[in-house]
Amino acid sequence: MARRVRANHTSTVPRQVARTRRAMTMKREYLSPSSPYPEAHAALFKGYGVTSRLIPVFCLAGLLWPAIWNGYPIVFADTGTYLSQAMHRYLGWDRPAFYSLFIFPLHLRLTTWPVILVQSCLTVLVLDLTRRAFGVSRWWLLAVAVFLAGATWLPWMVSELMPDVFTPLLVLLLGCLVFAPAAFRMWERVGMTALAAFMISAQQSSVPLSLALLGVFIPLRWFSARHRRPMFAPVLAPAFAIAALLAMNAVGHGRLAISPYGNVFLLARVIYDGPGMAVLRRDCPASGWRLCAWLDRFPPTSDEFLWDSTSPILLAGGHKAVSADADAIIHAAARTDPVGLLRAIWVNAAEQLSRFESGDGLEAWDKQVGSLIDAEFPLRESAAYRQARQQHGVLSVPAPLVTAHGAAAVAGIVLAIVLLPLARRRQPVVAGFLAIALLTLPVSAAITGGLSTPHDRYQSRIVWLPACVALLSLPALLGRRRHPVHAPPGQTFHAAAHAT
Repeated sequence: MARRVRANHTSTVPRQVARTRRAMTMKREYLSPSSPYPEAHAALFKGYGVTSRLIPVFCLAGLLWPAIWNGYPIVFADTGTYLSQAMHRYLGWDRPAFYSLFIFPLHLRLTTWPVILVQSCLTVLVLDLTRRAFGVSRWWLLAVAVFLAGATWLPWMVSELMPDVFTPLLVLLLGCLVFAPAAFRMWERVGMTALAAFMISAQQSSVPLSLALLGVFIPLRWFSARHRRPMFAPVLAPAFAIAALLAMNAVGHGRLAISPYGNVFLLARVIYDGPGMAVLRRDCPASGWRLCAWLDRFPPTSDEFLWDSTSPILLAGGHKAVSADADAIIHAAARTDPVGLLRAIWVNAAEQLSRFESGDGLEAWDKQVGSLIDAEFPLRESAAYRQARQQHGVLSVPAPLVTAHGAAAVAGIVLAIVLLPLARRRQPVVAGFLAIALLTLPVSAAITGGLSTPHDRYQSRIVWLPACVALLSLPALLGRRRHPVHAPPGQTFHAAAHAT
């Protein structure tokens, strides 16, 4: 028996030593300049000192400066809905409840500051994950955060009680999962997939955005990869989000739909682009549509049509009631004037693509938010809200910053386009990030502007992505490179060595 144990021990030790040697050989091979595997990065093996570990703390504090300057987290018209859904236990017709459920345990009807603190932490986390995918030093996280805090709209979104900041963060997360999955451990990819699913479910416009981006880049990444492996994580994110939205709307609204009443937004766009109004004038009152009785009461803009207290929608019974007729009106307009409808979508998308000035939506929203803060939060919180610059109508982006934001956005787009050919030759991972950041701009413009109403806030929340990615690309492409390493997705180097 002792001989058998001794024999097993002596036979096991050489195998363990051999596995360790193979792992170290793989690491040296893939860290070498001649490494043919560009999918993971040497930053996985780099240790960080105490100062370097404090960099994320500095970054998250710097991204909150607009809220600190304002004296309170920034609010928007939709903030009231997001605050009230979880508190009053209802599902709004126009907004998913997931963001409301996310922020409720953070504010607990006491103060909303923890909400933006967590949003800042998530922003820094995603930026750091992106930095790791590029394989550059953590000091570049600080450089990028300083640039974004001063030259982009990002800190204003971080400081706002809205899920808008999740749209650009989602794009970066999808980039990490598609282009650099081997740069992360299995548990990290699981967490990133869950986080991406939440970000998609928080905003309905993120569903078509994520599907469009993944529909382009997953096939490109798969066909260009040396090792063609199934890419489950990027696909699971929208799949989980869609399943959650379907389940929530089936239980809450009795409709198995991603957006049970979202056709009202498209109806407003179709009417105010012309084809929908022509159909209403032609078919009313014979069609029996609820809006026919108020055809002479339509306001000048689609925003007033959707939200004004005297809107024909409210006079006709509300958004849910009008939603029952919306599909018929939209289909009739598409059949009657398909060319005009497509032309209007194209014009709106082009307008949205060029509209990204910072500062949209910073006015006081007392009717939508103030009354809720007063009724549901402590007096000290209500007083802080009332004393903020925004509630006094004096919160705005300083003119020099508006200019800097626009210049940084344009310069970032130009730099990303210039770096893309170089990245294709030297660093395919970097090229993937540059491409997805650039493609996000027209895709998002087509979704938000083409299917809704163009607003600066829609494009300003993503227009900084090319500049951010281009800045991280510079050290990866032109500096002293941390040569990429490779391990199959889901395996560490030692696990990969064991498999050989």
